[in-house]
Amino acid sequence: MFAAPEFKTTSIERRRRAPCSGVTLVELMIAVGLSALAATALLILSVSTGRSLAEMVNYVDLDHYNRVALDSLTRELRQVRDINSFSVNSMTFTDKDGAPLSYVYLPAQRTLNRVKDGQSKPLLEQCDQLQFAIYQRTPIANSFDLITASKLPDCKVVTITWSCSRMIFGHKANTEQGQTAKIVIRNKNEL
Repeated sequence: MFAAPEFKTTSIERRRRAPCSGVTLVELMIAVGLSALAATALLILSVSTGRSLAEMVNYVDLDHYNRVALDSLTRELRQVRDINSFSVNSMTFTDKDGAPLSYVYLPAQRTLNRVKDGQSKPLLEQCDQLQFAIYQRTPIANSFDLITASKLPDCKVVTITWSCSRMIFGHKANTEQGQTAKIVIRNKNEL
C-alpha cells in the first residue's frame, strides 16, 4: 500500500529574542551616584588621614627642636659664672670662659637667640612667647616653689617658660604648651 506523505510544520513558535544586555538610564544614574558617593568618602578619608599624618610629623619635629634648645640652654646655664643683666625677654651672663653670653627673645621674629662673641645664633624658632625669671635656691616653706631673687647676686636658679607653634595648611595647628625649665647655676661665684 501506499502511504500518505506526512507534512510537519517545522515551527509555529515565535523565536525568542536574545536577552538585552544594555543598561537602563535609571540603573546608570544609580551607579554613577553610588560611585560618586564612594569617591567622595575616599577623598575625605584620604585628606583627613594626610592632615593627621602631617600634624603628627610636625609635632614630633617641633618637640625635637624644643628638646635640643632646652638641652643647650641647660648645659650652658649650669656652667655660667655670674648673671650680669636680667629682663623678662633677655638675660646676660658671664660664661665659664669669662666672655659675655646672652639669650635674647625677639617676639617680632619669634626667635630666641644665643649671642656670644658678637655672633647671634637662633636657638629656638617659631616661639610664640618666652619668659625668663630668676630665683634663689631657697624654697618657700611647705612648697616646691622657690623664692624670687630681688637682686642679681641672689640669683642661683633661672626659669625659662615658652610655647612654640607652627602653621600647617594655612592655620596654626601644632602648639607645644608648657615648656618650662628650672636651671640651677652651678658655678656661680660666691661673694
